[in-house]
Amino acid sequence: MQPRLTLRIDGPFEARPHKGAPLVGLSARGRGMLAHLALAPDGRASRTALATLLWGDRGEDQARASLRQELTNLRKALPEGVLTADRDTVTLAEIEIAPGPPGTLLLDGLAISSPPFEDWLRDARQRRPGEIAAAAVSEAEAALENGEGDTAQEYAERALASDPDYEAAIQALLRAAVLCGQPTVALAAFQRFTERQRAEYDSDPSAETDALADALRKGVVRPVVPAEQGREPTIAVLPFEELSVADDMFADGVVEEITGALSHVHDFRVIARQSAFALHGQGLGTAETAAKLGADYLVEGTVRRAGDRVRITVQLVDGNTGATLWSDRYDDRMDDLFDLQDRIAAHVAGQLSPNLRQAEILRARGRPPGDRSAYDLTLTALPHFWTHRKEENKRAIELLDAALERDPDYAPALAYKAWALGQQPSYMWSDNPRCDHLAAMETAYAAMQRVTDHAPSLVAIGAAVTLSSNDIELANSFIDRALAIDPNNAWGWMRRGWAYTYCDRSKESLLAFDRAEALSPLDPFRFNMIFGRAVARRTLGDIDGALQLLQDGMRANPGCTWVWRVMAGVYTLAGRKDKAEEALRQLLKHYPHLTISYLMDCIPPTARDFQPDYMEALLRMGLPE
Repeated sequence: MQPRLTLRIDGPFEARPHKGAPLVGLSARGRGMLAHLALAPDGRASRTALATLLWGDRGEDQARASLRQELTNLRKALPEGVLTADRDTVTLAEIEIAPGPPGTLLLDGLAISSPPFEDWLRDARQRRPGEIAAAAVSEAEAALENGEGDTAQEYAERALASDPDYEAAIQALLRAAVLCGQPTVALAAFQRFTERQRAEYDSDPSAETDALADALRKGVVRPVVPAEQGREPTIAVLPFEELSVADDMFADGVVEEITGALSHVHDFRVIARQSAFALHGQGLGTAETAAKLGADYLVEGTVRRAGDRVRITVQLVDGNTGATLWSDRYDDRMDDLFDLQDRIAAHVAGQLSPNLRQAEILRARGRPPGDRSAYDLTLTALPHFWTHRKEENKRAIELLDAALERDPDYAPALAYKAWALGQQPSYMWSDNPRCDHLAAMETAYAAMQRVTDHAPSLVAIGAAVTLSSNDIELANSFIDRALAIDPNNAWGWMRRGWAYTYCDRSKESLLAFDRAEALSPLDPFRFNMIFGRAVARRTLGDIDGALQLLQDGMRANPGCTWVWRVMAGVYTLAGRKDKAEEALRQLLKHYPHLTISYLMDCIPPTARDFQPDYMEALLRMGLPE
């Protein structure tokens, strides 16, 4: 549809009807209202908000009367139907925003003596360069997909002129240069961008941007296509809506912290904060926002403050369907703002990961088996892996083997396979415990050679080493490395807790298990966190507490029949003969093949070496040799 009104809001304001001359005589507040509506979601704002915004220096009745008069004046000046109003809402429709000269201010030269408008304009001017850059990059990407290199270059250069720090624009410019066959301009811009990032922010361009520049130097054409199927998902954290006050700096700070926390996860790719903020206020729907950002998932939220209390709601949304996959609410005190932002970010990052993982598992399952990538097959193995049942663990290993057939060097598949192999003997599912322990370590060593900064893979390697060797220092080195990369990784804290139980650090292990559950209270491995606490409590001499936790863990996952082994040993240590004999009967019911020699081969070497009293108790239970 042809726009009926074109607005230029960057630089001096201008309004031009279709096939007409620029309008003259619009008041300052009329121009401010049109600009505000043009940038508002759906071009719409409430009468109350506009009256407060533009006449904030006046009383409520006078402000509303002034708004009515200004609306009358604007409707007379504008094409019919462009500006409409009802009792509650004012809407601006059928417009387009024309680009202004590069580097110009939003509404340059416009002055309105209303504090709320001054605040809005200041914040809007800060966001505007990013908004312009994002819109230009979106046009550049569309041109690239159509093979229009010159057009893509023009839009990419426009984006950089507005925001010289916008890395997506540099990437678009480098891709455009491949189509145009003219690398000089793009590589010079890349060099300027690199020098600016180092001088202003003491940072370097991302690995992806470096790779694009290197490919351009070498003349390697990288096709511009949508992200391939079967890869790590992309997530964007959108600006949170501040419901209670006009100042949104706190909400922006929360979003920045959450984005930073998620960027460490490496189970998914995180859209840069400035790209997500650039779309703020454009009134885009979920699918359109996700498409413009190239995101599979969006994180949305609201902030509401009352006195010294703050309530933050967060939700994870599917970028294609708009379905809410997870939501939560946080209530806290506004005591130390930075500490509060850190706490919220840690909670959100910790709980987003398992929920996003579950969504990706469902996506992977929806693809035909023959079309699943190594990434897809690794995902589909996880629910079998964390169930802690013999046949399920076997199925997980089969799926991980299939993933490695697709990609023999895929580190996550190797790491999870090592962990699953370590579980085989540790939970008495193995036909040959010694061979499975060796296979777990061989696979772990293969994963060590291929893993980089993927925290879940580092955790899996640490778990495998803990289960199948006595090299606790090696295990801890991988778990520590994973938590240094992603301090909100619940499985990392769980495995740190288990590692601590094997090296006389039981009090610290309890803190680690608490941290794991706080980060992911509904985690599929929660039962194993509970069992870890039980082992730590037993080591600290709290027999009753340990037994209660073991029972709690079995209720959380009734399939974990191997825990009767632990219960039998703890009852024996406590001198509760009847209870120990009953636990042993239950253990042999599920593991009739159990002998002392088999058990000694199965138990993780770290546990066997560290807990001689517990090992002695197991030997006294009356198992056959």
